Amino acid sequence: MQDMLDSGAREALKGEFLLYITPPEKHDVIDRYFDMGASRIACSLEVWDDRLGVSITPGKRSFTTKQRHLDALTYISEKYGPSKSFCNFIIGLEPFETLKEGATYLAERGVIPSASVWMPFGKPVNGSMKPASLDYFRRTKELLAELYQKFNLEPAGCCGLNVCVERDIWRAATGAICC
Repeated sequence: MQDMLDSGAREALKGEFLLYITPPEKHDVIDRYFDMGASRIACSLEVWDDRLGVSITPGKRSFTTKQRHLDALTYISEKYGPSKSFCNFIIGLEPFETLKEGATYLAERGVIPSASVWMPFGKPVNGSMKPASLDYFRRTKELLAELYQKFNLEPAGCCGLNVCVERDIWRAATGAICC
């Protein structure tokens, strides 16, 4: 990747360069990603609820830890500015109240909380394949729109499933015209 970016190809890329990473132990790795041309970086927790996190994403809770994710996201926001880091939550896997708690915690720190729709692909999570209700999705959309406006967070451009969902929410909340 460094060779590609050194050759000037980064400037030829249209749009933003989003990285989804496992949060590193040392933040200088994050600095190198930005030096190579990353526009924004995600360290996704999937769920905020600690009890559910242990069963749904055991590796993230045991090996990389929730705190390491939060430290990396906050580091990015503090060093590179608000909206430069984001964290996906899989919508429908946890109670709305814990999702709201996590999304608010991140937004207050300049980190974009992002919605990723749960698609079970025939495999139950915690013994269920029941999707969230339409009311849950509506409440999530309203929550994220409120947080984006309140904390002046602007999601990434108009490409990719998660990016499109968060950008659509932002557009609806702000009346902005996309790309």
